[in-house]
Amino acid sequence: MGRPLIHTDDLNELVSQVTDLMSTHTVVPASAGGFSAEVFGFHLPGLSLLEMDYGIAVRLSADPLPSYVAVSLPLAGGMTAQHAGRRFDAVAGRSAVVGTPASELVMDWGEALRLLVLRIDLDALQSFAGRLVTTSPDWPDLRFDPVMDAPETMAVLGQARLMQQVLADAGPGAVNPLVTAQLSEQVMSTLLLGQPNSWMSALRHRPESVPRTTVSEAAELMRTHADEPLTVERVARAVGLSVRALHAGFRRELDRSPKQYLQHVRLERARADLVVAPAGSGVRVIDIAHRWGFSHPGRFATTYRHHYGEAPAATLARSPR
Repeated sequence: MGRPLIHTDDLNELVSQVTDLMSTHTVVPASAGGFSAEVFGFHLPGLSLLEMDYGIAVRLSADPLPSYVAVSLPLAGGMTAQHAGRRFDAVAGRSAVVGTPASELVMDWGEALRLLVLRIDLDALQSFAGRLVTTSPDWPDLRFDPVMDAPETMAVLGQARLMQQVLADAGPGAVNPLVTAQLSEQVMSTLLLGQPNSWMSALRHRPESVPRTTVSEAAELMRTHADEPLTVERVARAVGLSVRALHAGFRRELDRSPKQYLQHVRLERARADLVVAPAGSGVRVIDIAHRWGFSHPGRFATTYRHHYGEAPAATLARSPR
């Protein structure tokens, strides 16, 4: 679920602490009586994951969100929302609410509601969107339809749950930044490409033709900086392309995506480290895997075996004695 952030039965304390996590809002219980509210979560650069359970039915009213987009995904129960001129229901597993700076957000939470909120900084999201488009016109402010339907809801929820699992297994400070950067980009990409928004026509525009030399430059950048928190988005920006254009160029020239190419480079570097690891140094397979951005030992071992025909532990066992 995440790190415990709030646990209180005091309404004023609850509103004050959630305001610090999100922005100014009010909470009015639907009926008198006690409650026990809990909030768990993680914070990453530009993105927060917050799991909320208030234990009572409430009306929550928030001013137009000042600098972020909030995707509210019911995990259990449901609610009714009013936002951007729409009134609609959001129910666990079927729909969600996308809150933006467009207008006031009012939500009537059911007593059984348990909610997962993705808080994404608008600057980070719009900057990422700007690097996905294939041209650079003066596009309007990024705005989303407030109603997220079932396919997009399940896609975003699945990625959010994966992120929670990765962070919970290691703790946010211990997760390789290569991994968290990729997870954040996946969430933003799914939101931008799946949820109707003001930039969708530009995001879906056919990528421009990419010169072979630019693909070579991007590949060389990946090879020389593979040990850094290098994301596909950062590589595209460095060579002056959109992510989609870079993807199309890699597919045409190298028959693989930029992400697959970067993973292959890191896998080669991990094998090289395993081959030369000195005996008695205490170096473990998991240490080398983590260094090169593979946070899940089991998946690393499977991928390694598929490429090299043996387990990484077998390669390490043959290292110099």
